[in-house]
Amino acid sequence: MSCKRLLYAPNVHQGGGKSLLLPILEELKGMKDVIFVLDTRMVLPEQGLAGEVYRVKPTVFSRLWFEWHLKSLISSEMILLCMGNLPPLFAHQGKQRVFVQNRYLIDKVALSSLSMSVRIRLVVERWWLRSRSKYAESFFVQTATMKSLLDKQLGRCASVLPFAVLPIKEDSVYKEERHKVYDFVYVASGEPHKQHRALIAGWVELAKQNLFPSLCLTLDAQRFPELCAWIQKMKESHDLYIDIKGELTHQDIYKLYNVSKAMIYPSTFESFGVPLLEAAALSMPIVTADIDYVYDVIKPTATFDVGSPESIANAVKNMTARPANIISNISTVEDFLEKTFDISSLRKIL
Repeated sequence: MSCKRLLYAPNVHQGGGKSLLLPILEELKGMKDVIFVLDTRMVLPEQGLAGEVYRVKPTVFSRLWFEWHLKSLISSEMILLCMGNLPPLFAHQGKQRVFVQNRYLIDKVALSSLSMSVRIRLVVERWWLRSRSKYAESFFVQTATMKSLLDKQLGRCASVLPFAVLPIKEDSVYKEERHKVYDFVYVASGEPHKQHRALIAGWVELAKQNLFPSLCLTLDAQRFPELCAWIQKMKESHDLYIDIKGELTHQDIYKLYNVSKAMIYPSTFESFGVPLLEAAALSMPIVTADIDYVYDVIKPTATFDVGSPESIANAVKNMTARPANIISNISTVEDFLEKTFDISSLRKIL
């Protein structure tokens, strides 16, 4: 087989996984000697991919069929970069390098707050990762916290290799106060660990004190209808100034940062927290939950106890304009691919 690289991401199509996979696809799009295994729901770069592309439907039958078929695509000398937390199920040959970003798979956290379908999927994926980890050549994570968890749970030594595409601070839009529309922005989906309900409880506490800071959320009402309906109810009951934008493109998220004074981030469970890095790159003040993962990547402006509406309210009231700082050494996508996919040798072929 002429292709010496295979990018394996049949289960990535949304959220943080998508935001990290998109720039990787962009970097690799002109390389013909790469095989791409992608979810049918994943949007490809505008100019397409030069290499061979296999699209996997999000059904159990389609996934299992392709996992079996994958054995015929892999040779012993091939490098596999697995971007969806899991190595292949049946194909054990090749140099498998697994990028793990889903903390649920390597942390002993209860799943009771999640829907039944998500719980079943996570239980299966936990078994999948643990049972197939012995076939992986190496593991990569983005923070010291994730490394500690993976080393403990899988008995493997992971390499810490954070990477992200960060926005460049614009001199015009961001600095000028008159362009600000929102006091706070929270870029996150609606899973329970994102703690939207705790955040709104903090906003209700502020309303009791006759304080009404504006807040913008990026929630998809189709994916999280109950949460969005509850937020709307609380908004109307307490005259809260909350705007729900829906799920946005990365370009639109950058625009949202530019019209927001600060970021608030109550999530209690993250593997990395890309929005924290993006906001810090723009020198925004950031108020976060006082949780371990935060200190892996940034020094926040202020913190709060996510379980206390009073603590959230006090942090918002007492927040200063001091910007948060990035404390993690963030690699470029090119550096990440060089260390995990050896792309310099591919470029010599072009």
